[in-house]
Amino acid sequence: MDDFTDDQRMLDDTVARYLQREYPAPAGRAALSAHADAAASPHWRAWADLGLLGLALPAEAGSMEAGLPELCVLMQRFGQHLVREPYDASALLCGQLLARLPAGDATGELLAALAAGAAAPVLAHAEDPGRAAAHAVRTRAERDGDQWVLDGLKRRVAWGAQARHLLVSAVAPQGISIFLVPAGTPGLARQGVVGLDGRPYADIALAACRLPASACLGLASPALQTAQDMARVGLCAEAVGAMQALLDTTCEYVRTRHQFGRPLGAFQAVQHRLVDLLVLLEQARSLTWLAARTDPDHASFARLTSAAKAKCGQAARQLGEQSIQLHGGMGMTDELSVGHHVKRLMAIEHTLGDTRHHLARYQRLASTSTPQ
Repeated sequence: MDDFTDDQRMLDDTVARYLQREYPAPAGRAALSAHADAAASPHWRAWADLGLLGLALPAEAGSMEAGLPELCVLMQRFGQHLVREPYDASALLCGQLLARLPAGDATGELLAALAAGAAAPVLAHAEDPGRAAAHAVRTRAERDGDQWVLDGLKRRVAWGAQARHLLVSAVAPQGISIFLVPAGTPGLARQGVVGLDGRPYADIALAACRLPASACLGLASPALQTAQDMARVGLCAEAVGAMQALLDTTCEYVRTRHQFGRPLGAFQAVQHRLVDLLVLLEQARSLTWLAARTDPDHASFARLTSAAKAKCGQAARQLGEQSIQLHGGMGMTDELSVGHHVKRLMAIEHTLGDTRHHLARYQRLASTSTPQ
């Protein structure tokens, strides 16, 4: 972008060079296992060495203390290159959640391990994937002496089958709280599967999981809501990067592909489609960066986040459909990046609330906001 600061431009250049040099193209990648461990990825360690995992974490975690705009610079590049590691789910969402929970030994140690690349915690929150509201949490946490006992079922946890640290939301006597559940806890069962976008997901069952009193990291609200909204904006930036890659690939294809003795791009109908797609992309980009440059603690942040998420969902669907159509049958093959980008965009739309959810949320927040 032309309005990046010097530091953001340097960050963007650093990430772009690393991904171009080290990260394989979609067609040349080995498929991930349903039980893949993000912390074991060489890229995870490399990003820690570059300071990317702790980019926006508190200084005590050994971070750069950057903000949401810098995270979006990073996520936009990740979207262009279809990065599969759970930066959004772990470094961004869990990192911001841990940073906003009450300070404690367990929280501080996990934040430091995340920034150093030694951990990749994931949040186990959703129970009914079709609902994003907090009241959908039915996992229970009961006190038994100096221990907590957790019972419940979490669904579609990204990278959850092999994660060494799970942040589990549960209804406790004091309200919905976040619990740290380490791998190997008795009563913890995980069933992994590879999703549409090639990433591993897991359903996680907790049956009388006994945890020490220190496992309760604090009340979920408002830390969880703010962290989720920051992750949503990050996902929007990833979607913008993926949509930009789709549009660039499609423009190049219609420029070089000939039909009836002329390049496809010479036909006015094709040109009009590409212009419409560019308008959609720029609308999504503008809303994403408007949200990214808003203080996460400001009253308008949640509303702008939902506006960006809804617009990105709408734009991604049209860009995906048109890119595949303009590529013809080739757009559906794994040999091209087009289908891979489209599948990732579909997964992003249904992560942390889909387009319909965020349109309804925006309407609700807009109707209750006080004019400034």
